[in-house]
Amino acid sequence: MRLRVFFAAIAAAALSCATLSAQTTDEILAKMNEQLARTEAEGFAMDMVMKIPIVGTVSSHNMINGDNLRMEIAKDGKQSVTWTTPTTKWDYDSSTGEITITNKEPSKEDQKADSDLKAFDNLTKGYNVILKKETDEAWYFLCKKSKDNKDKDDPKTMDLAISKATYLPIYLRAKKSMIGIGFENITLGVSAADVTFNPEEFPDAKIVDKR
Repeated sequence: MRLRVFFAAIAAAALSCATLSAQTTDEILAKMNEQLARTEAEGFAMDMVMKIPIVGTVSSHNMINGDNLRMEIAKDGKQSVTWTTPTTKWDYDSSTGEITITNKEPSKEDQKADSDLKAFDNLTKGYNVILKKETDEAWYFLCKKSKDNKDKDDPKTMDLAISKATYLPIYLRAKKSMIGIGFENITLGVSAADVTFNPEEFPDAKIVDKR
């Protein structure tokens, strides 16, 4: 009898802890946004993956600190690296062994280096976010475009995974017009040096200055 009481007490305590630790979708998304808000001060890195018919999969590793960016692309055994500041652009092409320096012309797409993270901003406004499953490591959500979201550029659905350890997105994936796009492996902590062009990194490259 005492054992039954003991195990019942254990079960009740476990259930109580589970209830206390449970979080709503809104609470999880709010904590994710708190972490993403740190990117402006700390810098961040992420992978962008695009799946394009005929072309295949193209991925880039992006490191961002303020308005400065370093983007690395590897495909078919070739490597390209691009560094940009608000005024200057460096392009390394492994197939030619050259680094070309040009003036960076301002464009509408250059409003802010972390603009790719804007995809996360409207999740609670333009989408109904539904928890699909939960593991010890992450939450997995389906984001369905809400009826009052009239932005034609927003995809109808997106898949979002959030790390329980960091509350940072593991990935945000969507598909539109047969093209799949994903933002993956977001991490905090990119310094100015990480995104600054350093000729010593490619000592054998020929530098072509077209400014």
